[in-house]
Order: sequence, then structure tokens, then C-alpha cells
Amino acid sequence: MKRLGLILALIIVALGAWLDWTYHAVRTEVVDLGSSLPSVEDLSKGTPEANAEKLKRAEEDCGRVDRLKASVIARYVRGSEVEALAEQCELIRAQAQALGGP
Repeated sequence: MKRLGLILALIIVALGAWLDWTYHAVRTEVVDLGSSLPSVEDLSKGTPEANAEKLKRAEEDCGRVDRLKASVIARYVRGSEVEALAEQCELIRAQAQALGGP
């Protein structure tokens, strides 16, 4: 009986450690993406070559936002921030599509 209790306690501790690590990883990723995604106004400034490079990096970051949006834990922990980043990514994608043409 003690062995079963010990195994159950280890499982609970491991689950708690995983949840804590996931919470901090999501928080770090959201803050990182929030600071690295350019605004639509920033993408309008500068030369076309520089804007193309910014759009390329922004679209890569938007892939990370899509993964966060798909994560249940990320939506639970930082749902409103993830949604704001997803909206910003939609604007970035629309601008990239407009610049790319039909």
C-alpha cells in the first residue's frame, strides 16, 4: 500500500512540475512574440526590401502564434494575449498578401 501511495505521489509531483514548466514557457513565449512582432505601421515604413524581410520574419513568428493558439494550456493561461497576437498576425498576413499581389 505504501508503494502505491509513493507512486501516486510521484505522479502528482511530476504532473505539477510539468504544469509549472508549461506555464512559464507559455508566458515567456507570449512576451517574446509580443515584443518581436512588428506593427502594421512598422511594416509600412522603410524600403520595400527591408519590409519584405520584416514580413518574412513576422510570418515565421505568426507560425509560433498559431501553435500557441492551438494549445489548450496557452489559451487558458494567456488567452487574451494569444488572441491579440493572433489578430495582429491576421493583419500582417493580409498586408503580406496585399504586397504579394494576386
